[in-house]
Amino acid sequence: MSARKTAEQKRLTGNPGKRSLPTPISVVPPARLTPSTAPGHLGPAGLRMWEHCRQYAGQWVADSDIEQVRLLCEAMDRRADLMARLANDGYVLFTDKGYAYQHPAAGMLTALEAQITKWLSLLGLTPSDRGRLGVAEVKAQSTLERIRAQRARSVG
Repeated sequence: MSARKTAEQKRLTGNPGKRSLPTPISVVPPARLTPSTAPGHLGPAGLRMWEHCRQYAGQWVADSDIEQVRLLCEAMDRRADLMARLANDGYVLFTDKGYAYQHPAAGMLTALEAQITKWLSLLGLTPSDRGRLGVAEVKAQSTLERIRAQRARSVG
């Protein structure tokens, strides 16, 4: 049994079942994620993610989602910091007696990446979640489409 479609998904696909849909209480207009609205405290990784969200998710991200985008961008900055620490110190540290132990940043990185994945999912920034939200269809390329693409690349 497939998951039930939301009213928004039915409106997007033209309501093929022709059942009456509830009247929307309010329609949330898409937000405008412009560079000028990016929080000033974001570092390079956070600004790259802000631009990515502005470019790809700006069609369906609403004003109420801006906080999620900000949290995601800040998390990307923290991830970059943790990655730099691990690159500098290594994943394994040693006590003064020579015992090895995992760098604390490694565990923090794992937890942070799990949270980042959740935020990416909530914002529809993964192919499966765009399909779930009804903003894109995930479709495998057919053999004919693949041959045509290869031919176009070899001719061009």
